[in-house]
Amino acid sequence: MESNYNKLSRKAEEFINDREIQETMAYAREHKSDRALIFSLLERARDCKGLSHREAAVLLECDIPEANAALRDLAMEIKQKLYGNRIVMFAPLYLSNYCVNGCTYCPYHRQNGHIRRKKLTQDEIRREVTALQDMGHKRLAIESGEDPVLITTARALPFFSTSRPSRTGAAQNLLVVNRAAQEAGSWE
Repeated sequence: MESNYNKLSRKAEEFINDREIQETMAYAREHKSDRALIFSLLERARDCKGLSHREAAVLLECDIPEANAALRDLAMEIKQKLYGNRIVMFAPLYLSNYCVNGCTYCPYHRQNGHIRRKKLTQDEIRREVTALQDMGHKRLAIESGEDPVLITTARALPFFSTSRPSRTGAAQNLLVVNRAAQEAGSWE
């Protein structure tokens, strides 16, 4: 039996829900030519407060050339507003490949018996962060599988924020790519 869709759930089968995906795609196809809806979504997007996944799907399916041109222009405007003329890159730091989920697109999924599982120790995390800083990286994407027992993401914070200043003296940034760690309150 399929679970109900819950975008805030910690269970993959609830926030990655086939029925919700299929209904969203059908909704987007049904509304891909709805000028009033599409242009109202573009105006809402201009505020940079986010759109729902269904609203974003409508914009992606849009078949109105002038709306697509407006979307490209708006995307550039928002990018300039948020980032200016720079590209922000994060160096990945993989902490663990243990995972309880079964996402087939990801090599960390629990059914994958072909990989050797690894969780970095505190000393290995410190060495990796130091090496990345020595290479000039000041932004890290903290990545790991999702396991409520073996979540290791928060263990990297002390090494990144206090190990030593970056060579450029610039601010250091973390991007957490672990839904379980974000929802467990390990990161803000």
